[in-house]
Amino acid sequence: MSTLTIAEKLRLFLEKYGDKGLIVLRAAFEVAQDPYVDHRYGDFSFKHLVLKLQSHGFKYNPVNLMRVLEREYGVIEKSYSSSNQTWWRFVDFEAVRSVLSEYYGVSYEDPRLKYLLIKYRSLEPISVLDTLRRLASKEALSSGDKEVFREIVFNVLDKVVEILREMEKYEDVFTSEISVLREIIGLAEVVSSKLVSKRSGLTRVEDVLNAHFGAGVFKNTPSTTRSSSSQTRV
Repeated sequence: MSTLTIAEKLRLFLEKYGDKGLIVLRAAFEVAQDPYVDHRYGDFSFKHLVLKLQSHGFKYNPVNLMRVLEREYGVIEKSYSSSNQTWWRFVDFEAVRSVLSEYYGVSYEDPRLKYLLIKYRSLEPISVLDTLRRLASKEALSSGDKEVFREIVFNVLDKVVEILREMEKYEDVFTSEISVLREIIGLAEVVSSKLVSKRSGLTRVEDVLNAHFGAGVFKNTPSTTRSSSSQTRV
């Protein structure tokens, strides 16, 4: 088996272990791409894998399949181990993506999919995500923060939306990427709300018009105007 490529080994594994193997492999792959997971120790841990399987409604202890993937097929390698956690790393991450795509009916060799992934990576989405998380956690934005946010909105966000719409056509292939892009949009909305004045919309409109046409444009409120008009008629 040592002469086989990683992709060929993965196909043999899936042929032997069927749906159970496919579900476990995909869950591990999703954890490896999850932006909420700290990957300093590897692509996925046993704990994260079990939680991911449970989130898909699959109650199964994958310890035996992890041993098979590591020792018999050599497609994962242990990257960290302690008394309370074990982490693995995929030997060939892109081979896993490619084989999973095949099993879900989409050929990763399709140039359109490769182009989509290239566009996604060129955005450096994790960096954008980290920036938006930082801004969203603040009570108020500084002038520097606002400038950073405008840069994202006017130079990045439209590309995020475009790529998201394209990737949603291949949701089985780009599950994790779609999750990241959706979070970027959601966080951008949260940050944008910090730019809105806490005063009423009417007051904000008054400020704009008074600044443009001169102070006092809205000096008289509707109630005082009606009162003045009534006195004139008398």
